[in-house]
Amino acid sequence: MDPAAIGIFDSGLGGLSVLRAVQRAAPGAELLYVADHAHAPYGEQSPQAIKARALALARWLVTQRVQALVVACNTATALAVQALRQELALPVVGIEPAVKPAAERTRSGVIGVLATSAMVASERMARLCDDHARPRGVRVLLQSGTGLVERIEAGDLDGPLTRALVERHVAPLRAAGIDVLVLGCTHYPLIAPTLQEALGAGVQLLDPAEAVARELLRRLGPAGESVIATPAQPAPIRLLTTGDPPAVQQVVNRLWTAEPEVQALKGV
Repeated sequence: MDPAAIGIFDSGLGGLSVLRAVQRAAPGAELLYVADHAHAPYGEQSPQAIKARALALARWLVTQRVQALVVACNTATALAVQALRQELALPVVGIEPAVKPAAERTRSGVIGVLATSAMVASERMARLCDDHARPRGVRVLLQSGTGLVERIEAGDLDGPLTRALVERHVAPLRAAGIDVLVLGCTHYPLIAPTLQEALGAGVQLLDPAEAVARELLRRLGPAGESVIATPAQPAPIRLLTTGDPPAVQQVVNRLWTAEPEVQALKGV
């Protein structure tokens, strides 16, 4: 790997939304993305299992000599980012639901958070609400998006089954009068048009991917100057999966215009 390489991982392809933001912010960085399909989805697993997978993937990425690590998964950030920072001698950037900006932007005083079951039940989510919403008198409605990750991973971004799931999940939020919806899973920006249609134009969707890219550059400091400069040729992107590369490739071809080849990652 190039010395300017950045490692990114998620349970599946949801982190591609973060990968895009990082690529825009650091066009000179070689990006190594790992999708842990063999152990997905994280959102329905135990905290111990999620932490173990995050550590295993991070340790492998370190062997590839990445200079920074991005945890492109809200659930893994909530349950494992502290352990990763304690173990790894490099910058570790996580992602978390944008409750603070949502609380600042709402006019109705009611915001929604769509996230995985594990994220909804996590202590990190409770702290975000306690720290940023309740002091402002903002009501937060937490909604589990059960089933959405699986539909997105199947490449179904706007089909009847996905639309039905979206409607089921957002209907109570819409009825409660939210005017901001926090996308608390990196998969959900991939179906933003479907979510927006179900919620209506009056509801703003918040995706924290751009904030993650900015935080990554801040943590890199002076060492990050080389990745900010725009190269003559785009730096390469490597996509790996612990699952079945041909099956993942079909979905990547729908989500990523450059269509990088998906490689197998075994033994991790």
